[in-house]
Amino acid sequence: MNLETAASLGEALGGLAIMATLLFGLRQVMEVNRNRRYEISQTIAQSLENPLVQRGFATFGGVVTVDTGLEELMGLSREQKDATNAVIVLMANHAVMTYHRNLSFDIVYSFYKPYLSLIGPSMRRMMFLTEQGYIMHEKSSVTEEDGMGTFHWVIWLLDRLEGHDKPDEFKPHLNKKDWLP
Repeated sequence: MNLETAASLGEALGGLAIMATLLFGLRQVMEVNRNRRYEISQTIAQSLENPLVQRGFATFGGVVTVDTGLEELMGLSREQKDATNAVIVLMANHAVMTYHRNLSFDIVYSFYKPYLSLIGPSMRRMMFLTEQGYIMHEKSSVTEEDGMGTFHWVIWLLDRLEGHDKPDEFKPHLNKKDWLP
């Protein structure tokens, strides 16, 4: 084998090594992304399993309605107030993380969409009345212009979730019959 042939062979093998390294790197990136989506899903699932959050969902679904007045909100038990606050804070956190693309909107949608018809309208009502109460309270720093930022993130997320439509995620026991692991 002459020197020129050996150099060509070495160059070809070097190119193959670079391609193999690139393919391995691509596979690693894909694996990291898959693991990240799994961890995000686990985090959201665990936060929604919290008993306080579940009581908040129950309060929004059964106690607070679109017709609830300020006096009725004030009459909620301390536990109900804490539970509804836990849901609002959790959703605000998920909204901010979704907005900054730290959470996948599709994953957030899949977790929250089934709850929206149960909690969405009553959450909006409670947040509106609470914000108005703080605005009217003379010792509060909440103003009409600024409002309560936490509430506004929840409203942002509710708007996005309600405006998004993935019909195949409704009634998965019917729409996903052909799904296989």
